[in-house]
Amino acid sequence: MNPTDWHPADVKAALEKRGVSLRKLAHEHGYSHFQRVLSTHWWAAEQIVAAALGLPADEIWPSRYAMERTKAKARTVKIAVSRSGRIRKLGGTKA
Repeated sequence: MNPTDWHPADVKAALEKRGVSLRKLAHEHGYSHFQRVLSTHWWAAEQIVAAALGLPADEIWPSRYAMERTKAKARTVKIAVSRSGRIRKLGGTKA
């Protein structure tokens, strides 16, 4: 099962149930608006909204925080560091 992000209307409704709005949160934290957080990854705003809802951000927007382990492994380069501080890759190059 693939978790899906909350619908933007659900995020706004959950905030309203707690007596707060995106605009109010934005102003309290020194921003002019947060509307973009509903459709685009914006780490700082996501953390503020999530805290206001009492949830982790990755529970509200799982697709923004999910990363396949194969992609992470492909980005990882194993290295060795000599005593003199020289760095070299181990295991050849990745394409």
